[in-house]
Amino acid sequence: MLKRFAESLVSALLLASLIPATSVSAQQDRDYSELEKIALAELKETDTPGAAVVVVSGDRAVVKGFGVANIETGVPVATDTLFRIGGMSKFLVATVLVSLAEEGKIDLNVPIGRYVKGLSPKLSRVTAHQLLSETAGVKEDHLLLGLYDDAALGKIVRSWGDDWLIAEPRRIQSGSHPGYAVAGLLIEEVAGKPFADVMNERLFSPLGMTRSTYRPLVAFTYPFSQGHRSVGGQKPTVVRPFAGNAVGWPSYSLFSTVNDLSRFLIAFLNGGKLDGRQVISQSVVAKLAKAPMSGPAVVDGENSYGLASARYGSHHVLRGNYSWAGMRPLIRIVPDARFAIIIISNGGSRHLTKTVETAMRMFLGPPGKPDTIASESLPMTQAEMTGYVGTYENEEVMTLFLKNGTLFIRDDTPPGRLGSLTDGAELPVTKVGENRFSISPVGTSTPTLFTFIAGHKGRTEYLHIGSRALKRR
Repeated sequence: MLKRFAESLVSALLLASLIPATSVSAQQDRDYSELEKIALAELKETDTPGAAVVVVSGDRAVVKGFGVANIETGVPVATDTLFRIGGMSKFLVATVLVSLAEEGKIDLNVPIGRYVKGLSPKLSRVTAHQLLSETAGVKEDHLLLGLYDDAALGKIVRSWGDDWLIAEPRRIQSGSHPGYAVAGLLIEEVAGKPFADVMNERLFSPLGMTRSTYRPLVAFTYPFSQGHRSVGGQKPTVVRPFAGNAVGWPSYSLFSTVNDLSRFLIAFLNGGKLDGRQVISQSVVAKLAKAPMSGPAVVDGENSYGLASARYGSHHVLRGNYSWAGMRPLIRIVPDARFAIIIISNGGSRHLTKTVETAMRMFLGPPGKPDTIASESLPMTQAEMTGYVGTYENEEVMTLFLKNGTLFIRDDTPPGRLGSLTDGAELPVTKVGENRFSISPVGTSTPTLFTFIAGHKGRTEYLHIGSRALKRR
């Protein structure tokens, strides 16, 4: 099996080198051999069966397939292999919703109840801007619902009560795939057509993204990559059953290829132009690419529409790392440098971060001196630590507790779909700044930062960790 895998890996690399991106000029002025070596080494290091990569600079793209799409069949990854791209699709949803606003068909800053009927009272009062910036207060959930018909999105979202909001709008900033499901329904209602059709007519078709689809039963008619999962260091296996969550269409269930995604990236980095045509409004691109909006309790940067925001040296970067159903998509867009990279891997122990870092150095140079995290803990009084003790929940479950005068955290998320931050360990909490705390998960060299959000009476109400706010029970 290992020999077959290695042979498929080499074959896929050679095949990808011969397949140009559709209507995209291949970059001949750079040597990609080192990047390919890093990618191949990282696939092996992380035990990842396969990946597809697109690197865009200016109006040029290089697309590559590495490894296998399915470890059981050994079929190589090609540049037209469909992958489920996960939360990366939020940015495409935002593109369409902002375009509807630019045409005057919706106001991003008025309650969505004006456009969508039958929502719960609280949900009807949030705005499209709050949904896109993930400040609406909608909780997180990765729903497993095998419903594929066009009516499913509206039925499910309209079934949600006020308990689907864990905070008042603008109170917290917290990643929410259900929030983007609401945004998808808003698109559907404003356009007067099923969500999947609107995305095809307003984005995929104009851009020539010929295989991209939100309909799984269409995707399955093309060659596509399976997700893979490794348990306890064992060899990767195909994830079964396939995660059929229709409500995740807007935020999680887009199938696309690196050929297709290269066309979106080129248009986005060139003011909406592709093949000499204006396919996305320049004002829409400018709105999505602008400096991010400040949000409450964001520890590692700020959020833009659909993607998180960070810095790379002097550059503003739109970024996202996702993991779901055995897929690990990763995206970086640097608007001012007209550079972008997408890597979609179909399993493995982690994202292919060395590969993306190598690509960014190739095009942007070294990132400069990184922000440092205090290595020594700041003092916390007994009363302060006691004020943080409790269980915090938003799909994930984190418990903070005192032991021998020290504050600890433990991930108590039920086993299954989501991973564990602490893998059963009890990790000591270090205070590293004003309302800034860190832990060091086992097996990682980079600390995880988090913060707390107090309620109106001063009692700690939320724990903000990663991209998510967890509400105190």
